[in-house]
Amino acid sequence: MRHKKDATIQAIMDAAEALLNEKNGSAPHAREIAAKSGYSVGTIYNYFNSVGDVVSHLVLRRQTDTVKKIEAIVAAHDPDQSAETLCHQIVDILFSTYSNIMPTVLRFAYNLAVSQSAKPEQHERVVDRLAQPLHAAIARDKTGTFRSFEDQELVLYLRGVVYLCRYPLLDSNPLYGTPEHKRIVLNFMVRVLSQPAA
Repeated sequence: MRHKKDATIQAIMDAAEALLNEKNGSAPHAREIAAKSGYSVGTIYNYFNSVGDVVSHLVLRRQTDTVKKIEAIVAAHDPDQSAETLCHQIVDILFSTYSNIMPTVLRFAYNLAVSQSAKPEQHERVVDRLAQPLHAAIARDKTGTFRSFEDQELVLYLRGVVYLCRYPLLDSNPLYGTPEHKRIVLNFMVRVLSQPAA
């Protein structure tokens, strides 16, 4: 039974995502999601409170998937490689994940997700789960290039990286997604994670 529920939820979110892309960042209607997913409007409302709730779950799923990719990179980080090498890998994932999505769609989906979510703070806290794997990578480090952190300090820095990635998008800044934007995020992350030069 659980598998059927998960498949239904997945189909509804996939339909909503496709419609968001087709409509270039305009909100799909429940009837459109129903038609595209193959489920009734009633079924949508059995699992979600609103279309905004569907989008909120969709955005949270994408954020979680991205964080899982980064967790895998951090867990596999070679202790003989520098903090800067790990930062490059993380920033590459962040920028490649969202580069194929139109900024108008991303901006609309994120704003709708946060405004319609019963727990909007969960969108900010997804990145917090990277603190433990980063602590483990720092503990394994043989290069001496990583700084050490208290838990809350590392969480705040990680949220800062997310903010630097997201702010130009939400502000409709033309910097968003450019090589310069990527350079700024990378420089911040390297400065945060690396030992200061002696």
